[in-house]
Amino acid sequence: MPHEKWESKLLEYGAIRIKKDKVTQKEHWKAIHRPQLINRKDIEILSKYNSEIRGLYNYYSLACNVCAMSKYASLMHYSMLKTFANKYRTKTRKIKKRYFRNGRFTVIYKTKGGMKESVFYRGPFIRKDKPNVPQADILPAYKRYDKPNRIAAKLRSKTCELCGQYTNDVEIHQVKRLKSLSGKYEWEKVMLKNHRKTLAVCPACHREIHGKD
Repeated sequence: MPHEKWESKLLEYGAIRIKKDKVTQKEHWKAIHRPQLINRKDIEILSKYNSEIRGLYNYYSLACNVCAMSKYASLMHYSMLKTFANKYRTKTRKIKKRYFRNGRFTVIYKTKGGMKESVFYRGPFIRKDKPNVPQADILPAYKRYDKPNRIAAKLRSKTCELCGQYTNDVEIHQVKRLKSLSGKYEWEKVMLKNHRKTLAVCPACHREIHGKD
C-alpha cells in the first residue's frame, strides 16, 4: 500500500492540510473539515467517510502493509469530527460528548423501519488472503451497453462500482448517452472506461453523483 496513494486520497477529499517547516522542511499534517459536506444530514456525512475508508481498504486489503490504513482512518476521523463541529458551529470536544457511545462515534437516524444507528468505521485493517469484493477500476471494459441480466447481476453483487463498498442497498445510476459525459468526475470516468450507460453504486455515492449533476 504506497504511502503516496492514501496521502493523495486525503488531499483529494480535502480532509487534511500539509505544511512544511521553513527551516527543517519537515511536513506537518493537520486534519481539517470539509465544507462541501456540512449541509448534509448527519448520517450522510458519516456514510461518506465510511465509504471512503472501506473503499480504500477493500482495494488494498491484499497489501502486506495494509495496517497503514489505521493512520488514514485516524486522520479521516478527526476530519469528520471537525466537519460536524463546523456544521453545528461548536467545538470538537462537544461533538464527541454528543455523538460518542461506548467509545465509538455513533449517529442515530430514522428509517421507515424505525430508529437505527451507524458507527464510524475504524477497522480492524487486517491483511486478507484474497479479495472479498471486486474493484471498480479492474472490472472488464464491456463493449456493449448493459442488458437487463447484467443490471440484475450488479444488484446481486451488492458492491458499489465507485468506492468498492459492500452494501445491501445498491442503486443503479443511468445516463441516456455516453457522449454526454465529459469525464470530469470519477463516476463519469468509470462509465466511459467500461463503455456502459449504467453504474451500480451505494446510496452515498449516488447522492454525490446527483449533487454534481
